[in-house]
Amino acid sequence: MTEEKKSYEDASIFDALDENVYIVEPVTMRMLFMNRKGRQDYGITNDDYIGQPCFEVLRDRTAPCIGCPLQSLTPEHCIREVYNERIDRHFKVIDQPIRYKGKDAQIELAVDITDYAQQRQELQTTLSAEAVLNETMQMLYAEPDLDKALDLMLEHIGLFLKAERCFIFTIEGNTMRMTSEWCAPGMNPLKEAATAEPRAEIERWFELFGRHSNIVIPDRQLLQMAHPTEYAALERRDIRNCVAAPVIIRDEIVSVIAIANLPANRLDGASLMLTTLSYFIATSMVADTNRKLLEKASYSDAMTGVSNRNAFVRDIEQDQRLIDQGNLAVGVIYFDLNGLKEINDTQGHRAGDRLIMHLADTITLFFRKREVYRTGGDEFVTICLNIPEQLFTERLARVMAYIDSATTLSVSIGYAWSQQKGLSLQQVIANADAKMYEEKQIYYADGKRQAR
Repeated sequence: MTEEKKSYEDASIFDALDENVYIVEPVTMRMLFMNRKGRQDYGITNDDYIGQPCFEVLRDRTAPCIGCPLQSLTPEHCIREVYNERIDRHFKVIDQPIRYKGKDAQIELAVDITDYAQQRQELQTTLSAEAVLNETMQMLYAEPDLDKALDLMLEHIGLFLKAERCFIFTIEGNTMRMTSEWCAPGMNPLKEAATAEPRAEIERWFELFGRHSNIVIPDRQLLQMAHPTEYAALERRDIRNCVAAPVIIRDEIVSVIAIANLPANRLDGASLMLTTLSYFIATSMVADTNRKLLEKASYSDAMTGVSNRNAFVRDIEQDQRLIDQGNLAVGVIYFDLNGLKEINDTQGHRAGDRLIMHLADTITLFFRKREVYRTGGDEFVTICLNIPEQLFTERLARVMAYIDSATTLSVSIGYAWSQQKGLSLQQVIANADAKMYEEKQIYYADGKRQAR
């Protein structure tokens, strides 16, 4: 059974309401009536609107709104939310079929819910921001490569805030250098061309950072007169507006994270996000430094400063892959101190340690530290990757001559060089080791000769 439509001959009773009320003819969508509040809100001062399409009168459009129920031959009761861009207001619109002056019509009651919609949007934005922060923190902790993690983080937050660029610049004394950057599609990156620039350009920022404040610049034009140097620095980087926060480690500002060219209504929210984010960047930087120190300790010989056996085992596998990929040559030298046990027994272990350090210092005079490994108590190995045979032979001769001239050093040395197709680094190492062992046997067979 169809509900009987209410009938109105005079709509002036709706002038007493504080909500917008208008009556529209279905299908044609022509305006039949608008109450006093509606006419005030839309700036209508006469009856010229009557007979005009509602989408022209209410929204300055040239075509009906998508999904409008008035396009139906038999519109029904419905409730919908609408944003009217013409007057920048949100409405809850209640549509009801009626009879008006003897004809079918649709009455629409538009309740202004702009404040509610804004509060809801702010809540949604806050919840979204919290979700983005959580995701960003997970990126920082999940990605072992800090530089890559920072790039991912900048992209994630930049997309959320609809910014054009996000970047981190590192403080180096009185200078600063951009070290991480994300740009929106179509934007030219600045990091590749970045050089160390004077920190004094934005010294005002550091004064505010010292007072526990972030930087919020809604428009760089505001700085042109009062802070021309800062204005020029922003203009050079095509930064129209920005938000920035310090990254502080042990009470020292080590970096600054900034977000540039974002919608004006997101500046304050971005500042709040950076306050939290900068803390987690700082903890990630500290963790990365500690990880690198631990890694260095794991792969470095504490006594001599060269690489240790752990690094030797690790690098053999990596070097073999490089050899296989590029058909590279490799030269290996084994060094083994002669008579260390006797020195330890007669002069003490301190004397033996000094001799070991002397040999390490000698080898690193001719080979890079990363090429030198202490693989045992008195045993060192150098691995020279991608080295021509002539250069390898020259460096070998120089280190051998230096050792022969040192009255305190007696060393057995074995070496091997190869560039054969499909060479095995392990086999080259074994060949050098075998030659060193032969030298060692000759040393003891000759009655512990002083030098090689």
